[in-house]
Amino acid sequence: MKTFLHDKGFTLIEVLIAMTILSIGILGIAGLAGTAVKAAGVSESMTQANNLAQQKIEELLSVDYRNLHVTDTVATMASLRRNCALTTASSSRPVYTCTPVDPLIQLEGKPFNWSYTATFIDLDGNGEANQNRDGLKRLDITVTWTDSLWRSTKSLTLTTMRTRG
Repeated sequence: MKTFLHDKGFTLIEVLIAMTILSIGILGIAGLAGTAVKAAGVSESMTQANNLAQQKIEELLSVDYRNLHVTDTVATMASLRRNCALTTASSSRPVYTCTPVDPLIQLEGKPFNWSYTATFIDLDGNGEANQNRDGLKRLDITVTWTDSLWRSTKSLTLTTMRTRG
């Protein structure tokens, strides 16, 4: 067969090389898409945990300042029924850990658990934190969940200060 200089086209090898390069590029983009989906799931869970922690801070505002660190299993608001225990017995900074009677909350089918600590603050600096004299407590609300995509336990803690009165 005779070839002419004006006959132009792609050879089979050129087409195969182009297809290989295109396939490698598409596979790379597909890998990034999977990572983006995982990141979006983590971000959604973090947002839900943050919203839940903020909601619990608002609910804890309804608890009398003097009772934030006290076990209450008959509270009117069922979500605030809790068991509290002194976990750090330092007179300058006592810490109480409070676990709700029912700490599990389902959000869009995902289980979240929550708890909080109440830390007395020695506001006057005399070496002894007293809720009546100093009138300041730090609340750390912690929300935990298991990330189904990464198969690991995650947690988020929000902190607020609560004053007497």
